[in-house]
Amino acid sequence: MSEVAHCSYCGAVLARKNDRTTAQLLAVTVAAGIVFVIANVTSILAIEFGGVRADTGVWTAALSLDHGWMFWAALVLAATMFLVPLLQIILLLWVLIFASVARRAPAYKYALVLLHLLRPWSMSEVFLLGSLVVIVKLSSWVHVEAGEGIWALGGLAILLAILSRYDSRDWWDLVEQARP
Repeated sequence: MSEVAHCSYCGAVLARKNDRTTAQLLAVTVAAGIVFVIANVTSILAIEFGGVRADTGVWTAALSLDHGWMFWAALVLAATMFLVPLLQIILLLWVLIFASVARRAPAYKYALVLLHLLRPWSMSEVFLLGSLVVIVKLSSWVHVEAGEGIWALGGLAILLAILSRYDSRDWWDLVEQARP
């Protein structure tokens, strides 16, 4: 269980102490990595109209926006849906693999600072909600099927939400406990 300190005046959460072990966090991070790959290589949704079927994934959505001024939207989509979560997962794996053997990862300070800076820029849950809205809205006009990628994206959003429950102090404490 986690311990939570609340403000006695307004009831806001002041601090939270999580009791997950390094092995548990490593397992969640590995699962997030697997689900991330699935979400990025499989179809998010498929649209069928007039006998023509089009499968759409994260990359086809970004590449369809690469013309003119929409290039910037495609760049933001690719960064927030691919690059930022990928960096978060890699950095967490880097820190946690070393912490699991009671060692400090090389350049752990930079990894934790970068994790802290990347935290608000991961937008997989926003893309998931947008995809679900598209499925609901388009289903009245054309045949739309949710693909495997949407389920993986949902799983990724949940796993990243679990990992985001840990604030910067928790990651620093975890690394300090691993000090040889």
